[in-house]
Amino acid sequence: MKTLILDIQKLKKFSDEKRHHETLWADAHSTIKLICMKPGQEITTHTHHGNHIWIVMEGKGEFLSSDKEPQGIDIGKIVIVPPLVEHGIRNAAKENLVLASITAAGD
Repeated sequence: MKTLILDIQKLKKFSDEKRHHETLWADAHSTIKLICMKPGQEITTHTHHGNHIWIVMEGKGEFLSSDKEPQGIDIGKIVIVPPLVEHGIRNAAKENLVLASITAAGD
């Protein structure tokens, strides 16, 4: 495997219809996806069997979780969700939201 340096500014894409997400990299252990959301779009609550990590790359959003009240998130925030906890993200701001999503392979 070779070292990769990914440029989020060149990779991000948005859709008026729904959030855009694509796999940037995956191996036998984990997957990294780029998620781009316009204002009003969201990731509905869901669960994973392993940890789910989100890194806010651009914009502001609202983290939704079954074990906490909605929380504001913005650039530089890292959200770490334990296994089997319902979670999602909503772009409640007036600007675009870009996230890196890291999960265990197959989750």
